[in-house]
Amino acid sequence: MNAMGWLTYILLIIVLFSIFIVFFSINNLRELSSLRDQTYKNNFLYVLCVSLCLIFLYFLYHFTTNQFEPLHILISLSAFIAALLTLYISKLSKSITVDLVKVAAVEHYHATHDDLTGLPNLNYFNDQLDLILKDASEKEHDTALMLIDLKRFKLINETIGYFAGDMMLQEIAKRIRESLRKTDLIARVGGDEFAVLINPVVAHGHIHTISKNIAESIQEPLAVEGKPTDVGVSIGVSVYPKHANNALELIDKARISMIEAEKRGDSVLIYDPDSTLGIAEDIQIIGMLQRAIQEEQLTILYQPQVCLHNMKLASVEALIRWQHPKYGRLDPQHFIPYAERAGLIYEINLWLLKNVVRLIREWRDKDIHLPIAINITANGFLNKDFQQELNSITKNDSWLGNQLKIELTETSTIDNAIELIPVIKKYKKLGLAFSLDDYGTKRASLEYLKKLPLDELKIDQSFMMNATTDEDSRAIILHAKEIAQQLGLVTTAEGIESKEVLILAQEFNLDYGQGYYFSPALPPKDLARHIKEHGLDAGVFTNINK
Repeated sequence: MNAMGWLTYILLIIVLFSIFIVFFSINNLRELSSLRDQTYKNNFLYVLCVSLCLIFLYFLYHFTTNQFEPLHILISLSAFIAALLTLYISKLSKSITVDLVKVAAVEHYHATHDDLTGLPNLNYFNDQLDLILKDASEKEHDTALMLIDLKRFKLINETIGYFAGDMMLQEIAKRIRESLRKTDLIARVGGDEFAVLINPVVAHGHIHTISKNIAESIQEPLAVEGKPTDVGVSIGVSVYPKHANNALELIDKARISMIEAEKRGDSVLIYDPDSTLGIAEDIQIIGMLQRAIQEEQLTILYQPQVCLHNMKLASVEALIRWQHPKYGRLDPQHFIPYAERAGLIYEINLWLLKNVVRLIREWRDKDIHLPIAINITANGFLNKDFQQELNSITKNDSWLGNQLKIELTETSTIDNAIELIPVIKKYKKLGLAFSLDDYGTKRASLEYLKKLPLDELKIDQSFMMNATTDEDSRAIILHAKEIAQQLGLVTTAEGIESKEVLILAQEFNLDYGQGYYFSPALPPKDLARHIKEHGLDAGVFTNINK
């Protein structure tokens, strides 16, 4: 074979190899189409590959039927380069598409699952709930919804730390999952709330059995930092279609049952319309309260606290009110219990703190230096977000600490004394003062009071208002004064409603007082206007408000 023959033979091999490469590219495009729904984006590459194949086949025919020409070298090399380019583009497109599919899968997982527990999240659960109820309706079988709320978890989470709390949630999620069948659905729908769909329900007793098993598994002690810790649980159950006609009703009925179970102290309660009628009103109020926070219907009034030795204004207490669009101004006792039950109290506490600090700054600019007390439950004060806000405030303006007083109710303080002691000590170093509010309602022991680094005892208004006629009330007031003297605390009398009560408080040698005799709670502008006009003289202030 001469040189021309060998060259023709080599060029034929190059063209055949180019055709093989193009077919490999087509296979990549076929796999690419299976990964992507929008195959039209690959049509250009398909047309290019098919065109190259036709051109290569023509060249192949031309080489075998005609004599060798120098142009054949250029054509063969161009075909080879085009085939390689097609292969590169198809492989690159396939690689990019695979990466995009993986990213989309990861994004979809995170969009539909809880990162901490790996369970489906609220969005996924709601989507599946509609589908499952539709299937249950078509197949005419019952489906049960369980809403599971962990009791005491917020307190545990705040006292032992979020890392340990996360580990507890993971373990609880595992226990619930192990109590279910493969056909049942579990999701984490809130911070400490889970939802379970029992699908299908085999028998009515089946619902109760599974609910009890879940409750018992959750309530078994968990090892947290080497110590056994138990978490209570309230489970509300509703059944489709017995209790509800759609998903929204099913969720509402399960939540009503869950709230009622918590009230009764039961671990499991199946919806009963006869025993849960009052809960619907509770849920309605909670819903209105959520809107009130968002629409800024909450307001703050300020009541003076007067030094009983010289009748001067010493501080003010911030009192939160709900300016309801229908019922007018509501006192805290009408809505704070609902806020605590719904977990809204933490948001309200932060709102209160931020607004009080804003007023302290405004008054400072007006040369008014008057400490403000805010009333917070022990759990609210132990909340990490609340402490973080306090840290930020005192870090930016160290003087602010000396203008803030935290009033902790006696009941919540004694119940959480061990956790509170180091936290109170920390913030006292930053200048904050601490008061034990409503003293006398729980009869705190002297042992606890010695350990708590307090500054003030506030005697509950019920004792002061009855002191003029009731010997027991006077005895409690004298006892409070003696304890305060032993511990180096100042005393404040709440409920000074008349001159007789004021005189009695002065006879008991109490340090401070507040009540309607001095002034009702006022908007900050009215209080600031009086202070600017009359200074801090409480006698003048009292006369003006009478």
